[in-house]
Amino acid sequence: MTSFLPLSRETLASTSRVLEAVRVGGCATRGEVTSTTGLAKALVAERLRSLIQWDLVREGGSLSSSGGRPAQRLSVAANRGYVLAVEMGMTHISTAAADLTGQIRGRRSTAVDLKAGPTEVCGIATSLLRELQKAEDAQQHGRLIGIGIGVAAPVEFATGRTINPPVSPNWHNFPVREHFATAFGVPTWVDNEVNLMALAESRLGAAVGHENTLTFKLGSWIGAGLVSNGKLHRGAQGCAGSLASRAGGEALERAAGELAATGEAPALAAALTEHGHLTVQTIMKLADSGDNVAARLLDQAAVDVGHVMSVVVDFFNPSVVVIAGGMSHGGESFLTRIRETVYGSAISLATRDLQIVHSTLDDESGITGAAIMALDSLFAPECLGTTLDRLGVEARPRP
Repeated sequence: MTSFLPLSRETLASTSRVLEAVRVGGCATRGEVTSTTGLAKALVAERLRSLIQWDLVREGGSLSSSGGRPAQRLSVAANRGYVLAVEMGMTHISTAAADLTGQIRGRRSTAVDLKAGPTEVCGIATSLLRELQKAEDAQQHGRLIGIGIGVAAPVEFATGRTINPPVSPNWHNFPVREHFATAFGVPTWVDNEVNLMALAESRLGAAVGHENTLTFKLGSWIGAGLVSNGKLHRGAQGCAGSLASRAGGEALERAAGELAATGEAPALAAALTEHGHLTVQTIMKLADSGDNVAARLLDQAAVDVGHVMSVVVDFFNPSVVVIAGGMSHGGESFLTRIRETVYGSAISLATRDLQIVHSTLDDESGITGAAIMALDSLFAPECLGTTLDRLGVEARPRP
C-alpha cells in the first residue's frame, strides 16, 4: 500500500468537511459546498481539487444555469471502495456490502439465536462477510476500507464491547470490535443496533429533514435511538436509549400463551398446539383474520407501547417518532392505537407537531445504519489520512 504523506490537522479537517458536504449534505455544486461548509471559496476549490485528483469526488453532468457557464455536478465516487456491515439481532444475522454513498449492494442473512453466544454468532457473521468480500472483490468494487456492526445489546462505544446484555449475559465484555478488526484487518466500529436504525432513518429514511428524532424498535423488548440536533446521541457510555420496560413482543406472546392455556381463546390454543409456541407474527395473523381475542391482545400491546413512548417523548421532545421492528407490522390500527395513546398521555406541547410514522427502510434500517456509521467514521478528520492509505491514494506533497 502506498504510504500517504501526512497532512496537517487543518487540512484533514477542512477536506473532511468538504467531502461530507458532498457525501452527506447532497451538495451538487462548488457554490453549495462553500455555503454549507462556511469555508472560503478558494479553500473549497483547493480541497475539491484534491478530492477529485484522489478520485473520491467526481464532476460530471451539467446542471441547469440561469446564465453563464453551467456548473458541473459533484458526486462521490461510489465504487472507489466499499464497507461491510453487520446487524446481529436476537434471532438473525444480516450482513451487507455498501458503496461509499452508503447504498447497500450484496446481502447475506441467516437465522441465529443471539443466546448461542458471541463466539458462535460472530463466527457465522465472519463467514457471511467473507462471502460478500469475495463477491465485491470479484466485481472490482474497490478496496474494503472498514466495517460497521450493530448488536442487539448495550455496547460501550469507546471499546466496541458488549456490556451486561440483559437477555444474553454470555455476551458480557465480549470484544466484538477486536474480533472483526483482527479477522479483516480494517477499522471497525460497533454500536447498539437501535442507535444505527435511528442513524439510518435520519439520514435516508422516515426522519430525513428532522433534527430531533426518536426511532423505536418494537421487538422482543423496546429499544430507542435518539438523534439530537442532527447527531446520534449515545450518552456518556454509549447506552442512551436503553429502556427498562419489557413491553413488546415477549409480553404479547406471554399474554397470548396464558389466554390459550385457559381455553378462552380457541384460535390461540389451536395455533399453540400446531406450532408449540405463539409468536407475534401468529398473533397478528389471527387478528387480521378477525379473531377478537388476538385483536384485543394486539390493541393492549399498542397501548402498553404507547405509554412507554409517551414518557420518552415528554423527556426528549422529538419532532418525529419512527417505529420499526417486528411488532411495527401490526397494521395501521396498531399504529393508530399507539398514536392515540401517545397523544393522550404525553404533554400537549411535546405532541403538538409530533409525527409518529412507520420506518421507510423497514428491515434494512439496522444494516444501513451500520454502513453509515462506518463511512462517517472513516471520513472523519481523525481517520481520513489512514482511509486515503487504504484506498490506495498516491502520495503527494503536503499542502
